[in-house]
Amino acid sequence: MVSAFCPGHITCFFQPSGAEQADLLRRGSRGAGIRISLGAEVTLEERSDGRVVTVADGTEISAPVTEYVMSQMLPGRGYDVIVSNGVPCGAGFGMSASGAIAAAMCAADITAEGMPAVYRTAHRADIVGGGGLGDVSALSCLVHQPLRLEPGLPPRGRVVGTGIEFGRLTLAVLGPKLNTGTVLGDPEVFASISAAGAEAMDGFGRSPGKGELFAVSNRFSRKAGVESPEVSDAIARLGRNGIMSAMCMLGNSIFADASEDEVREVLGDVDTYSCRSTDEPPRITQRA
Repeated sequence: MVSAFCPGHITCFFQPSGAEQADLLRRGSRGAGIRISLGAEVTLEERSDGRVVTVADGTEISAPVTEYVMSQMLPGRGYDVIVSNGVPCGAGFGMSASGAIAAAMCAADITAEGMPAVYRTAHRADIVGGGGLGDVSALSCLVHQPLRLEPGLPPRGRVVGTGIEFGRLTLAVLGPKLNTGTVLGDPEVFASISAAGAEAMDGFGRSPGKGELFAVSNRFSRKAGVESPEVSDAIARLGRNGIMSAMCMLGNSIFADASEDEVREVLGDVDTYSCRSTDEPPRITQRA
């Protein structure tokens, strides 16, 4: 039995690369995000029957991303993959990538492989499994606020840190889950996001800063047409109360530079999670 933890990742804005690139390690997106202290912890427990069974937060699920990781790193071997998520999946918090990295770290601990293999496998898994397009790349860069200048996993892609940090962040979930693959599968939505993402990258690159990160993120989500009414309303209400917030890509959720109490005072009884930005690496948490 081995366990590993990986931080989560919020994407603030992004410009997806096309699916025509055959090399999965070159696929992904440009964009900006925040590595967050909440994430996924994964435990692998070997089975005798050769099956891979994934249990997330107490419920057995179908998990294409996790299954890909296991098929590549521990082929033909059976494991219970037990996932504990610090924040909800499908809400824009990078949990598929976080879980993929944590699972790959556990597998690498068993096979004595290094972190390059972990990141390569998790990146491919997230793309093949319909997860995020840049979360693994961002998480591989050990900074608080990664900026993905070129799509793909480094060294094919390029990710740098801006020096921006958040001592506190509140995440608020405002609606049902979104499936990244489904959203990006619409050609009109893809084109809209791509155009808005290119503009956001140019704007933020000229003047990176905390206030600009929120401003550019809000322009992106509006121009890309991905904000739900609940997200738009929450951002506007928080803004009128002097709180900077923006949408998490791609989820019916926001991140705010404020405490949970401050956010709840404005938005009422919504699901909130308190965290901070982090530059901590993924890590093994237990061996037995």
